[in-house]
Amino acid sequence: MLELDALLASVTRGLVDDFGVALARIWLVQPGDATMQLCASSGLSTRLDGTYARVPIGARKIGLIAERREGMWTNDVAHDDRIADHAWALDNGLVAFAGWPLTFRGSLEGVLATFCRRPLTDAERPRMALFAHQAAIAIKNARLFAEVRALEERLQAENAYLRREVAGGDDDAVARLSRCEGLTHALEQVRKVAPTSTSVMVRGETGTGKELIARAVHELSPRRSGPLVKVNCAALSPSLVESELFGHERGAFTGAQQRRLGRFELADGGTLLLDEVGEVPVEMQPKLLRVLQEHEFERVGGTRPVRVDVRIVSATNRDLARAVEEGRFRADLFYRLAVFPIDVPPLRERPGDCATLAEGFVREQAHRLGKSLTGLSPGALDRLLAHDWPGNVRELANVVERASIVAMGPIVTEADLPPLTAMDARRPVAAESSVSRPGDLRLEAIERAHIVRVLEQAGFVIEGKKGAAAILGLAPSTLRSRMAQLAIHRVT
Repeated sequence: MLELDALLASVTRGLVDDFGVALARIWLVQPGDATMQLCASSGLSTRLDGTYARVPIGARKIGLIAERREGMWTNDVAHDDRIADHAWALDNGLVAFAGWPLTFRGSLEGVLATFCRRPLTDAERPRMALFAHQAAIAIKNARLFAEVRALEERLQAENAYLRREVAGGDDDAVARLSRCEGLTHALEQVRKVAPTSTSVMVRGETGTGKELIARAVHELSPRRSGPLVKVNCAALSPSLVESELFGHERGAFTGAQQRRLGRFELADGGTLLLDEVGEVPVEMQPKLLRVLQEHEFERVGGTRPVRVDVRIVSATNRDLARAVEEGRFRADLFYRLAVFPIDVPPLRERPGDCATLAEGFVREQAHRLGKSLTGLSPGALDRLLAHDWPGNVRELANVVERASIVAMGPIVTEADLPPLTAMDARRPVAAESSVSRPGDLRLEAIERAHIVRVLEQAGFVIEGKKGAAAILGLAPSTLRSRMAQLAIHRVT
């Protein structure tokens, strides 16, 4: 069976070659839209291509054919009021026009239209109408075949995605959040916004549990039966962002050996989490904005719009409002994404959650490691509560995992914990006090001191021609990642 594009080209060429028409075109009805798009054209070229690329049903002669589902023809295009451009018709020697609705079992698929340089005879009209009817059947079959294939591709892509994500997924994000008293306000906001289709932006430091908030929004929404698809924008190279988000067609670029669905298509009917959305390259931001506004996009290398129904939840640890002021993030995209912001407080501002989280992590590690761990000793809890957790919940989880591995009995004791005092040395400190002490020749200490000096020189501006990343010869995302690893923070 021919693919739809090849079929449409074959139909229009057949009319030009076999019927001797000067111009043949096919418009197809767009799903969920009261317009038709020009999808195939053979014969003479015309400046009307751009004008007629999309025609509303009921407008112009093509739209009237679709609305009335009746054929239309004339042997006097130079004077017929239904023809839009008489001068163009005369310049090209066109005499006749004939158009037919492409219908199949009462369903309108589109419109087939032709122009001829000779009058149409009464005998030709039924023959061309029969041709249009057969073309409608072929187009319907090709569309059904394309839908089945697209569904198969989506199922395959969803299965592959779910296999990758299942190990790290949370079965009940709402229940996990409910156990943390410090997140009561955030959970209340989640409950208010989840039933709507409003875009949500989750803001907070690295490791605070922003993804858990996003999962809770999805779980409490009407889209809970649909997929929750996430993409870490900071982990994608600029050259791959568009393909990752929107997918690509076969042959779109070197190595694209088959069509690949992007994250937006995978999330159709569900929720898409754009993690670290502040790292989306500036050149990609207009394309992302278009999807949010129009709910459609083209795959890389594709020409047809793909419509999706996706709820967007974004997450960031950056001050995007400031990035907008500095021209590093589009204001219109920011306002689209941050319609309903939810702030996640750092762990140091909710110390009461530390014990609850630590006990939960012990139980998780007991199951994962196959050990009979039941909790933490009072001394271990006291040490955990005394730490300010610059790495937030993620740091706490790592500490508990390490302690659970070395624990010899059912209780994680103070002796099982790693040296938190060494971690305390990596707390956020002022830039001038963060430089390593004289004589510290460790590579990490030297690197840290050098980055701090460059940051101070750049006024702690990371991006831009005079930013610290450019001076160091690093990508801004790489520098931010290294700053997090070395606990370099600006204190104001």
